[in-house]
Amino acid sequence: MKYDKMINEFQKENKKVKINNFYLTEYQIRILRKYQIPYENCHSIKEILFYIEEILETEEYEDLENVSASLGEVDYYQNYNK
Repeated sequence: MKYDKMINEFQKENKKVKINNFYLTEYQIRILRKYQIPYENCHSIKEILFYIEEILETEEYEDLENVSASLGEVDYYQNYNK
């Protein structure tokens, strides 16, 4: 029973939601809202990363740094020729 709850929570946090022309997980959306980043108005992941970097220049927030790293990876693999 306990494992079912953990699995359901994991699935909920990692569910992808389409925002404009990219996807974010529910967890990422929650963190972006927490720091009042206007992700809904952004047209690319790079734009979201810009807002995140502005915040991280003055303060350190581990959850926001984690979102930045994961979005940076997504941006790299989607937009750069390998």
